[in-house]
Amino acid sequence: MTVIAALPRSTLHLRLLAANDPGVTHVLYRDDHIAAEVELLFPGKGIALGRERRPPRNPLHLAAAFAANRRYYAQVRDLLAPLGIDRLILFLEGEPLERMLADRFTGPIELWEDGLSHYVDLTSPLWYAGRGAVQIASGFYPKGALSRRADRNRLIVRDRFETGDLVLPAPTRAPPQDRLLFIGSPLAEDGIVPRRRIAQGLTRIAAASPLPVAYLPHPREDTAEIAAMIDDIAGIDVAPLPHGIAPQVEAHGYRGFIAAASTALLDLGAFDQSLFAPRLFGLERMHSALAGWHANPVALAADEAGLARWMAELPRGIAR
Repeated sequence: MTVIAALPRSTLHLRLLAANDPGVTHVLYRDDHIAAEVELLFPGKGIALGRERRPPRNPLHLAAAFAANRRYYAQVRDLLAPLGIDRLILFLEGEPLERMLADRFTGPIELWEDGLSHYVDLTSPLWYAGRGAVQIASGFYPKGALSRRADRNRLIVRDRFETGDLVLPAPTRAPPQDRLLFIGSPLAEDGIVPRRRIAQGLTRIAAASPLPVAYLPHPREDTAEIAAMIDDIAGIDVAPLPHGIAPQVEAHGYRGFIAAASTALLDLGAFDQSLFAPRLFGLERMHSALAGWHANPVALAADEAGLARWMAELPRGIAR
C-alpha cells in the first residue's frame, strides 16, 4: 500500500483533499482549530504535529525560543519516521515546517494550491525576507527562509486554475438579495496597510454602491475593530452570523461579492458576480499581480469608474 501523507493548514486545504480524494493515509496538522474538521473528513487519520514557538517580543527570551524550535523539528522528524511515507502532499511552499519536510523527504512531493497566493505574489519579497530573518533568529528551519517560493521544478504542482487538475465544489448560495458582500482580509493585522486605508477603500465602495454592503470579517480580524472602523461609513455593516464564507453565502443571499484580494472569491465560484479591487485600498502591487495573472477568473477594478461599471453589469443590474 502506498502511504500518502498530507499537511493541510486550513479548511480550504481539507476541502481540496476531500474533493480530490488522493487516498490519503495520514493527515498531518499543526493547529487545534482544524482538528475537529480533520476528524470529520478523515476519521482516525489525523496526526497532530503542534507548531513552533512564535518569535518572542522580548529579546531576552530569544535563546529559549531558539532551542525549543530546534527541538520541535527533531520531534516532528521522529514522529513521522516510522510512518514510512511514500508520497507527501504540501499546500504551503514557503513555510519553515514544509521546507524542512521537503528537504528531508526523498519520495515524490506534490504542491497543491493554498489559494490566491499560490498563483500570484501579493506582497513584496522584502516582506517575506523580513519575516524569515526574524524566524531564523528564533530557531525556525533556516534553509530558504528568506524566499517566498520553493523550487517548483522539484515539485508536482497541482491547482484549480492553471494546471486544472484539482476541483473544489462551490458552496450552495442562498437566493440573491439586494445587497453586496465585502470579504475582509487581515491586511492591517499583517502590517500591509494601515486600517485608515482600509476605511478609505470601504468609503469608496459604499459611495459607488446603490445597495447596502455587508462586511464579512476574516477569521484573523477583530469584529469589534471592524465594527468601529465602519461605524461612520454609511451603507456598510458587519455581515450577520454565521461568519465564514461558505456558511455565510449558504445563509444569506447577495447580488455581488467584492474583496481587496481574497481566496474566497475563487472558492465561491460566482465569477460573473465577483470583483477584486485592491487599488481602491492603495494596494498597487496586488493590483498589478492580479492584472498579470492570465488565469484570473475574477474581474479586476482599476478605479471607482471600474467599480461602478462592474456594479451596473451584475446580473439583474443594480445601476442607480
